[in-house]
Amino acid sequence: MQGKSQGSNKKIGIAAVCLAVVIVVLLLVWRVASPKGTAGDKQITVEVVHGDGSSKDFDLKTQEEYLGPVLVAEGVVEDNQGAYGLYILTADGETANEANQEWWQVTKDGEKLNTGADSTPIADGEHYELTLTVGYDG
Repeated sequence: MQGKSQGSNKKIGIAAVCLAVVIVVLLLVWRVASPKGTAGDKQITVEVVHGDGSSKDFDLKTQEEYLGPVLVAEGVVEDNQGAYGLYILTADGETANEANQEWWQVTKDGEKLNTGADSTPIADGEHYELTLTVGYDG
């Protein structure tokens, strides 16, 4: 019986080491492949589209590499840090009503982004939109 137990423990140990190696490799791939910001002066435009359909453009000059810090520093959004970084609840003075499933969608030239504001790299001349959106399905 003891031979079977030692063999099972050895297999579990090998599996645990293999899993740890896979996790490390995936983290390295993610770090290398994740979008990177660029240093230096840049000017971007952020358009805030309000719930009533009106909009306001903010022309922002910055040396930041990512969108989130620029939005906060320039007062476009309120600094509301969540567990996963900046959570935009208020933009240009309008607060999303979460009870009505309202939220601020961040897009670049009208295209959805796969990154949050804090991890969206910016480059000179880019255009972003913050649109008050209703409904969590889309």
